[in-house]
Amino acid sequence: MKTTGFASPATEYEEERLDFNRALRPFPASEYEFRYSGHEMESFHIQDGDLLIIDRSVKPFDGCIAIVVFENSFLCRQILFSKKWNCYVFLTEGRWQRVTEIFGIATYCIHTLGGKRL
Repeated sequence: MKTTGFASPATEYEEERLDFNRALRPFPASEYEFRYSGHEMESFHIQDGDLLIIDRSVKPFDGCIAIVVFENSFLCRQILFSKKWNCYVFLTEGRWQRVTEIFGIATYCIHTLGGKRL
């Protein structure tokens, strides 16, 4: 086949297709997805049914959102560093609790803006 004319000038401006796996999960070996259930985290814009990306390789820091293990269950909570107790703490049912195990740190929260859930 013979081609004639000039190539489209727009071919230089083609962008790579957005890959959500690469964008949201740069370290897949240490990352997990959690479906959040509850209303306790709405002040942090985490809603019932949201999808959380949790990274186990991220070190906890004051004020981060974490998945903590509490009474053999996973809880999504903001953790704060307590100088008094020299450890991380979180609030549940109106009481401060010591963090004994952190499963991972939330790096992304994905929620719908109406319509079908993911």
